[in-house]
Amino acid sequence: MQTIIADLLVQDRADKETQLMLALGTAIQAAKVEKACGVLVTRHHYARFTVALSTTVPYGQTHELDLVTTPAA
Repeated sequence: MQTIIADLLVQDRADKETQLMLALGTAIQAAKVEKACGVLVTRHHYARFTVALSTTVPYGQTHELDLVTTPAA
């Protein structure tokens, strides 16, 4: 089960860093309240990310999932 904290659409690298850090901070605080899940950061596209609380991630941990496929060379 997941609880989405933020669904982000970023404009550039600086925007990505700012938005992800803010969302990650919010997610970590929410996870501390629930104490039953960790934080999952998913990259869906080069400019779209979600930050969620996830029961598949152990409490106190943050995992990254990259769904962007890289074309074969």
